[in-house]
Amino acid sequence: MSQKDYKWKRFWCPRSENINLADGGYLYDPDAEWGKAYNPDLVSLEAIADVPCLVLLGEPGIGKSQELENLKIITENRICDSSQVLDLNLRSCTNLKEDLFKDQTFTDWLGNSYHLHLFLDSLDEGRLSVPNLATALIDELKKQKYQNHIPRLHLRIACRTFIFPEILEKGLKDLWQESNFAIYELAPLRRVDVIEAAKAEGLSADDFLKEIDQKDVVPLAIKPITLKFLLNTYCRHNGRFPPEQKLHELYRERCKLLCEEVSESRNASGHTGNFNSDQRLIVAARIAAVTIFTNQT
Repeated sequence: MSQKDYKWKRFWCPRSENINLADGGYLYDPDAEWGKAYNPDLVSLEAIADVPCLVLLGEPGIGKSQELENLKIITENRICDSSQVLDLNLRSCTNLKEDLFKDQTFTDWLGNSYHLHLFLDSLDEGRLSVPNLATALIDELKKQKYQNHIPRLHLRIACRTFIFPEILEKGLKDLWQESNFAIYELAPLRRVDVIEAAKAEGLSADDFLKEIDQKDVVPLAIKPITLKFLLNTYCRHNGRFPPEQKLHELYRERCKLLCEEVSESRNASGHTGNFNSDQRLIVAARIAAVTIFTNQT
């Protein structure tokens, strides 16, 4: 199966709000009249593209980097000729001052009066090689020489949800003021997104969704990384999931995929943690069991 870009329209939720997945386990479609009432806080990328300081969070493999790239395209189409765009993938950052603050585009902006749109991807990976990356960014921007220029700086940062540091959040709020700062989390996929992906692979969308429902694997279908795995399995077995594979085996296999490190740079650098995927799955299962027991009591 080819690795296609399905051109999904993704939605973002303010971190303080809830995401409704009650459409049979899929995201209630905010674009549909019936779905908007269930997910009133979800917005498109275009709707938040003008927030001066924007943090985009999400689970591993859910599509943050693609969405950040999409936001960059939206920005380039909106800004005037005098504004500039600078993007830096922090996973390759070894020295923030050299890689960012001494970059020619950044220094040129500092000496002029136009706006700069700065895109910083993979903050979580950057902190693996530069542990003080978050504090270094804030400490530098707090220097007097930047104070009059912050209103001309539009910052976008992408990071894994549970790794975004509180000290960076506080620092950004102080620099941009709370009214100019926002944190959004990337929502899972809608039913229509899964249909679009199935059609793009030349499959019967109705049959694919029916198989997903029968196997009870909707929670895996709403995440891009595991959806692609489901599509791959479905295609390899001629339009069906392996009939001899038990439901719990199918689910365990896909859950194990979620426990694997999907970042190529993390794998290449050896920053994959102390647990392998099997051990992570055991820990996740125990957390799930405790959560269920706690909710029942």
